[in-house]
Amino acid sequence: MSEPKPDVIHLNSGDFRAEITPHGATLTRFRMGQRDLILGLRRGADIVLNTFYAGAIVGPIANRISKGHVVVDAKSYQMECNEIGEAALHSGSDGLHKYMWDIIEQTASSVSLTCRLPDGYSGLPGNRDIMVVYALEPTGLSVNITAKTDKKTPINIAHHPYWALDPEQSKTTLTVDAQSYLPKQRNGLPDGNIAPVEATKFDLIKPRAIGSNATIDHNWCLNTVKNSEPRHVARLRTKDGLQLDIATTEVGLQVYTGSGLPILPVSECIGAQIKPNAGIALEPQGWPDAPNQASFPSIMVDKGETYRQITRYTVYQT
Repeated sequence: MSEPKPDVIHLNSGDFRAEITPHGATLTRFRMGQRDLILGLRRGADIVLNTFYAGAIVGPIANRISKGHVVVDAKSYQMECNEIGEAALHSGSDGLHKYMWDIIEQTASSVSLTCRLPDGYSGLPGNRDIMVVYALEPTGLSVNITAKTDKKTPINIAHHPYWALDPEQSKTTLTVDAQSYLPKQRNGLPDGNIAPVEATKFDLIKPRAIGSNATIDHNWCLNTVKNSEPRHVARLRTKDGLQLDIATTEVGLQVYTGSGLPILPVSECIGAQIKPNAGIALEPQGWPDAPNQASFPSIMVDKGETYRQITRYTVYQT
């Protein structure tokens, strides 16, 4: 008889503490000293309450897919459309965020979790073996995601924490090292164009305050080919000098300012109260709707290939 999975995995290293649940391989808490850095739920394993993917691993295709429809080698596949019938968001209601992952290795400062999606799961081809490794480092946290498949299939996995470095989020500044972004249609899907950020509100080459009631939920185009090693792509900085740097191997960064977050009782929350614009999601990933946009970087993974994403979160006081 196998041992039951723990509700929470505790990691410790230096000034950093992290809590992870096998439900969705979710980072439920991340602290530096006494300071909480992300929005969290006291019942971190409550996947019914966490309808906004806080801290979860999302996929096998993160973000939006138009009409939930993809074509692989001339064969059509249909995903669940869970966003007003317009799109599959984060692979529908049974995506990786709802999966109960297995713990295969754990140390004081790291944990490796795996899951297998059977052929046809989420409406997509291939038996897919996915692993995520959370590791605390002297400067923060790294997240290493790998996946293999026995059939060609689209894979685009993302980590989805909501950063809340300061309760007064509006005065936190954001920098994104990208010259272009993807404009959206009214339904939230990209319109197929790649637009320069220059002279728009999306120009974050220099630090810009997030502001109150921000409504950004867009992809910044970091590159067209994955990097072999993480490169610095984004920075959050608070008014008191706490700084988060994000480095990743990914080609895109989805920035969501949390305007649609629910209002939850303080008693349900860890750190800041969860409410609209209380946290910002910065999600390294492939570009949204890539299978249906010929000019976007491909997210197809062939049999025998390994999908890999490395993201590092560095946190320090300046």
